[in-house]
Amino acid sequence: MVLRDEVNKRWPMRDRTSDGWIGDAAHQARKSDHNPDGDDGSVNAIDFDKDGIDPLLVVRRCSEHPSTEYVIFDRTIWSRTRGFRPARYTGPNPHDKHIHVSVSHTRSREDSTRAWGIATSIAPRLGDRTLRAGSKGSDVRELQSLANKVGAGLAVDGVFGTVTQAWVRGFQKARKLTVDGIVGPKTIAALREATKPEPSPRPTGHRPGTRTVRRGMSGDDVAFIQRFVGERRCGKPTGTFDTRTEEGVRWYQRMQGIADDGVAGRITWAKMRVTVGY
Repeated sequence: MVLRDEVNKRWPMRDRTSDGWIGDAAHQARKSDHNPDGDDGSVNAIDFDKDGIDPLLVVRRCSEHPSTEYVIFDRTIWSRTRGFRPARYTGPNPHDKHIHVSVSHTRSREDSTRAWGIATSIAPRLGDRTLRAGSKGSDVRELQSLANKVGAGLAVDGVFGTVTQAWVRGFQKARKLTVDGIVGPKTIAALREATKPEPSPRPTGHRPGTRTVRRGMSGDDVAFIQRFVGERRCGKPTGTFDTRTEEGVRWYQRMQGIADDGVAGRITWAKMRVTVGY
C-alpha cells in the first residue's frame, strides 16, 4: 500500500502499537472497511498509531488524495461527502490513539498508485533541527516515541517540556555525551543506535509463497505470514509456525471463505497476493 509505505518512510521510528489493517473480531461483527470486501477480497482501511508522527499532516494529505473516502481522528471525521470539512465523530471509538483512513471501493481509485505527499512533506523530521526545551512539533513526537522504545515512558505530545528534557539529560549522561538536555546530531545518533532493531534471522533460501508452510516449520515465509495476518492473531513475528500462528492462518482463511485448515498453501498464498518471486 502506497500510503502505508509513505508513512513508514516519513517516520521510520514511529510507534505501531495501535496500527490496524485486517479487521479484528469487533470489525467482523459489522460492516467495516477493515474487513475484506466481497468484490476482490481487498481491505479498504488502515489505522496509523498517532505517536511518533504528525497526525494532522496525515489528515491533510489524505484529505487531498482522490482515493480517500474519509479520515477519522480524535473524535473528528473528514469525509468526501462533506468536502472533507471537519465534523464531530460520534462513533463508539474516539480514534484518539490512531488515525483511521478509508479509501474508495471504486477499482480505479482503490488501485491508484498516486503519491500521497507524506514522504516528501517539508515538515521537520528528527535530525532536521536541534531540539531543546520549548521545541514543539512532529519531530519532538518522533523523539519521544523513539525514547519510549528504550523505556523513557514519555507522553508523546510533541512538546519538549521539563520531563522530556530530564530524560534527555539522563540518556546523555548514560551515553557519556555532553549533558546539556539539547538533542543535536550526537544525541540523535546515540538514540538511533540504542533503538536499532535486532538483525533478522538468517534467510532460509525460500521466498514467501514458494512453499507450503504449516505448524512446526520456520523461516522468512512464516515471518511474512505472521506480519501479514498481524500481531493480534499471530503474535510478534518470530519466523516459527506455532499454534498461535496456525490459529491466525485459520482465522484469515475463514475471512477469505476458503478451507480453514491452518496450512498456508497455494490458495492461501494466492489470497495474500503472494506469487513466486515475490
